[in-house]
Amino acid sequence: MNVNIEKISMELKKARKQKGLTQEVLARKAGVSRASIIAAEKGTDMSLSTFLGILDALEMNLEMSPRPIDRGRVAGRFPTLDELKKMRLAGDL
Repeated sequence: MNVNIEKISMELKKARKQKGLTQEVLARKAGVSRASIIAAEKGTDMSLSTFLGILDALEMNLEMSPRPIDRGRVAGRFPTLDELKKMRLAGDL
């Protein structure tokens, strides 16, 4: 998975602070524990329902879009067999 969890956790914390909410108040609005808010702001794994509850309480949306794929090329050339194996293991193919 190629998700920048650190960036997401920083955005959640930033949004909370911009709205002037404490972790406790946000937890109540989101229907989760304060420990869940702390974990989310630290980038700890959480359930999807917890994440969506926090987003809803912060009046934020989650937008998803396909990421660009550059299959079959590595720096403008075709990849070597070893590069293809690494790409396959990383889930890029």
